[in-house]
Amino acid sequence: MKRVLKRPKFLKQEQSNIFEIRLKYTKFIFFIIFFIIFSRLFYLQIINQFQYVKIGWKTGYSKIKVPAERGKIFDRNGKLLAFDIPSCNLYFDTWMIKYLQKENPYYLQEFKNYLSEILNIEKKQIEEKMNQSYSLIKRNVSFEEYKKIKDLKIKGIYYEKGYKRVYPYESHACHILGYTDIERNGQEGVEYFYNSFLKGKDGLYLVLKDGLGNLIPSIKKVLIKEEKGQDIVLTIDSNIQFIVEEEIKKWDQKFNPKNISVVVMDPENGEILALANYPNYNPNERDSQIDFSIIRNKCVTDLFEPGSIFKIVTAASAIEENLFTPSSVIMCENGKWFVRNHYLHDVHPYGLLTFAEVVEKSSNIGTVKIAMALGEEKLYQYCKKFYFGEKTGIDLPGETAGIFRRLEKWSPYSITAIPIGQEVGINSIHSIRAISVFANGGYLVKPHVIKEIRGKEPIEIKNYKNEKEVIFSHNTISIMRDILKRVVGPEGTAPSAGIEGYRIYGKTGTAQKSIGGTYVKGKYVSSFVGFLLSYKKNIAISVNIDEPSGAYYGGVVAAPLFRNILIRIINYYQIPPEVDVKIAYENETKRDN
Repeated sequence: MKRVLKRPKFLKQEQSNIFEIRLKYTKFIFFIIFFIIFSRLFYLQIINQFQYVKIGWKTGYSKIKVPAERGKIFDRNGKLLAFDIPSCNLYFDTWMIKYLQKENPYYLQEFKNYLSEILNIEKKQIEEKMNQSYSLIKRNVSFEEYKKIKDLKIKGIYYEKGYKRVYPYESHACHILGYTDIERNGQEGVEYFYNSFLKGKDGLYLVLKDGLGNLIPSIKKVLIKEEKGQDIVLTIDSNIQFIVEEEIKKWDQKFNPKNISVVVMDPENGEILALANYPNYNPNERDSQIDFSIIRNKCVTDLFEPGSIFKIVTAASAIEENLFTPSSVIMCENGKWFVRNHYLHDVHPYGLLTFAEVVEKSSNIGTVKIAMALGEEKLYQYCKKFYFGEKTGIDLPGETAGIFRRLEKWSPYSITAIPIGQEVGINSIHSIRAISVFANGGYLVKPHVIKEIRGKEPIEIKNYKNEKEVIFSHNTISIMRDILKRVVGPEGTAPSAGIEGYRIYGKTGTAQKSIGGTYVKGKYVSSFVGFLLSYKKNIAISVNIDEPSGAYYGGVVAAPLFRNILIRIINYYQIPPEVDVKIAYENETKRDN
């Protein structure tokens, strides 16, 4: 029988002690590990939690700008001239695209075909955009495109809220309104000048990102809510604007000029009622290639020598200084006069003319003699009262200051040139402001197109009614009105501007164009500035025609356009004639025939 040996008791005791020691060490090691982990978690979640929350937001969300609706633009009668319509920008939902790529590659191929056909975008471009995070497919998707995509229930597409700027009357008042760029920031006209009021405040959203950094546009949080821009009401009357635009288009077909510019203004307060240039453009088609020379608002940007319309300043200044009366006689040298080492000519040879006749018949020689009696310094001072050579301050962009040299820069020849509108550069706003002095009783107004800005709270605009500076006395204005009325009479230079039964006043201008300091033969600017006085409404109009074909005298080219526009404005305001209606009608019929 085999004998079994037993382990001694002291060895068992020793083994038990070793096991307990090992257990203690193991517990200690686990405790240390637990303590380290707990301490780290405590630090991350309690002590430094805000920093990591911030990091989490940065890595887990992306900020997306949400455009605000741009303010509307109205005419003075509440007609809507520019506004935003809801639109959408089309984006790829990259997160969904990657999911579809794994689950249904065939669908993805159809997806590309659909988008290419509906949006008229090449497949290659679509594939390139699909590999980008939150990639824009197309901006301002049309309603038809949007509906087709919606009806097909195409997955992997995200529609971002947006707006599209619309001008419902297309080219109507385009040089006043201007247009916006693709980001809907004003680029010309009122859109640019009052952009800070119109544009509103864009919103800011947080959009969730997945682990790969792709946006999940369906999960978002509003940080800043977008705010609509303020609405603007203009002084423009769309009905008068339409009249002007229709008439200058007819005149363009008749004389084929380089450009026609017309401004209609209330001479009492400087409110622009209409302003137009032809050729014009359609601001709805701003994405296409448009000639900048057409976009430019020539009424405020382009300068021209005023020619004979400047003679009203010379004549009125001399009357204000009591140097002449309307009946004063001036020798006009039979149309040719050698003065300051050169010959000065008149279109027609005149001998003795009264002061009134000098203006009525637009004698250069007679006007220069009036100016020389006035003297250079006095003439300069009166011209500066009109702020020639400075901006009028009209609230439209791009206005040029004009050309009017300081007195010390005048040459010996200047006193024979400036009084008849040479060596001077003005724009159409300068000219209508100048003639308005004689329409409103002798003060200078500030031309403007803004009437009201509508916001959540009342917004104060400049009080243009207080921006009036007295230039001439009532006596001077009364005398000049009588003379300017004779200009449109049968013996004046612009009988075609007169309207029987109405008090019409004005002055013609015909200036040879100067290019590079040299007068160019055959190139002229034909002008007429005038006004209507009535108990119901006073109206001032400036007409400027650049390089007309065929005829070029202001009385022949510009004055009839003034009349055509004014007749329609009279009908619009329903201003009755101030003489017998039957006689006026018969005389008008004879004139038209």
